[in-house]
Amino acid sequence: MMPSPSYHDLYITTEKIKRTRLCDLPFNFMVTCTRVGGWELWDVFKGFNASICLGGEYSDKWLVLDSNGTILVDSRVDPEDEDNG
Repeated sequence: MMPSPSYHDLYITTEKIKRTRLCDLPFNFMVTCTRVGGWELWDVFKGFNASICLGGEYSDKWLVLDSNGTILVDSRVDPEDEDNG
C-alpha cells in the first residue's frame, strides 16, 4: 500500500522560486487554502500581522502547487510559457 502524500510531496513554484519542495524552503514559508483566498504562499517571518503573500491562486503574483506532479493550482496567465516556471 502506498503511503499518503504529505507536505514532503508538495512542490512550490512562483516567479521568484523555482520548483522546490515545501519542506526544503525556509521555515517561515506557509501554504494556506481558504474559501476566500484559495491557495496562497506566505512569508510569515515577521509574524502573522506582517505576513507577505508571495503568490496565490487569485493574486497578481502567480503560484503553482503540485504534489509529485499532480497540479493542485496553476495561476500563471500562460502555463505553457516556459518563462513562467
